[in-house]
Amino acid sequence: MSFTAAHRRPDARAASAAVRLGRVVLTVLVTIVLIGLTVGHADAADGSTSQVAAKAQAHKPAKARKGARSTKVKVTATLAALPPIVQPGTSPAAPSNQASLVATFSPAAPGQRVTLERRTAKGWKLVAIGTEDAYGTATFAPGPGVYRASTTASGLTWTSGTVTAARWTPEFEDTFSGTALDATVWNDQKRERESVYAPRTCARVDPSARSVGGGVLRLGIGVDPTMGGATCNYVSNGTAGTQQYLVNSQVATENTRFFQHGIVAARIKPQRAKGMHTGFWMLPAGTTYTDGVPSAGTEIDIMEFFGENGRGNEAVGSHVHYYEAGWEKVSHGDLFPATRQVLGKNRSWWDEFHVFSVEWTPTSYIFRVDGREYYRETAAVSQAAQYLVLSNLTSDYELANLTGDELGDAAQVDWVRVYDATSIESARVTRGRKSA
Repeated sequence: MSFTAAHRRPDARAASAAVRLGRVVLTVLVTIVLIGLTVGHADAADGSTSQVAAKAQAHKPAKARKGARSTKVKVTATLAALPPIVQPGTSPAAPSNQASLVATFSPAAPGQRVTLERRTAKGWKLVAIGTEDAYGTATFAPGPGVYRASTTASGLTWTSGTVTAARWTPEFEDTFSGTALDATVWNDQKRERESVYAPRTCARVDPSARSVGGGVLRLGIGVDPTMGGATCNYVSNGTAGTQQYLVNSQVATENTRFFQHGIVAARIKPQRAKGMHTGFWMLPAGTTYTDGVPSAGTEIDIMEFFGENGRGNEAVGSHVHYYEAGWEKVSHGDLFPATRQVLGKNRSWWDEFHVFSVEWTPTSYIFRVDGREYYRETAAVSQAAQYLVLSNLTSDYELANLTGDELGDAAQVDWVRVYDATSIESARVTRGRKSA
């Protein structure tokens, strides 16, 4: 045997073994694929439509499932017993004296079921069922009693602390019945084309711009009839402009009613027009300030609305202002997009009435719309007596947006109420517990 022949035989044997091994591996792979296909078809055949849907649902992000919360999240449950300050609607309505119970769960799960229970001699009794809105809240208007609210998430029940609901009696109320403003309560504030304080260079307050009828106070603006169509020149933020002389609405209790702390509320449907703004606010007695001392009095803007902006994201603003020396304004607050969550489906602010309120205590301001808190401020808290103001105004900075066809627009105020300083938020925060 030659050297060459001797070394070819082992190579041939190795090649033959490799071929056999390849065939075995291929057979195993084909078998695995066939088994996988068989099992997959068996699963599909055995699974009902609901099971398949459940599997698909389980793989959706939690935020895509209505009312769903993450399986690991802890839910904070709050129940607040408040005056009747929850009353959205498209028409004027009489105020109630029943308490508003506002259950809030965080994080929110819109559409999630909420139960309200009342304590009885035999234990807790289910009295109402609601669903969470975009705020994570559900509201109720029950009779007097002790209540708690609950929701469920991931097999757990999350229950608020208990609160006591009672009937509420306001210390001040005006429902604007009849056909005239009550002159024993309200006065038209004298504001004559101010060039510093606002400024409203081209406008003055006049009773011809407001009216009462159908259970509402209408706050409008208009062309000043005393100016014979003359135009006004103004400068705002360095830009000059021209506008007709105007009349504005601004009524106040500055000569008759003063309040120091409490819950102040009004049911309002603001105007749609841009170039003007609806306001519900408070000013210190005498409309005087002490430089750098907010406790001596502040401007409390409970709500301001500046009209349609064309983007569909209009928000309500709330602010607190006071002054340093030289009329240097110090401001807190902002426009709050979260306020939009109380709007009805496909509706805007000018389509509906909502209750705007501030809970003013010695230590804070709590701003709410229909009972939902959206802003809390602990700085610049006034300790002074203050009066109410309702207005629709055209400040210089918005005049460029005001067109002639908008002059007929107006805000509507359904009612105003003030509850005394004992009207403090009654809320507790609790952790969840396992469901039965």
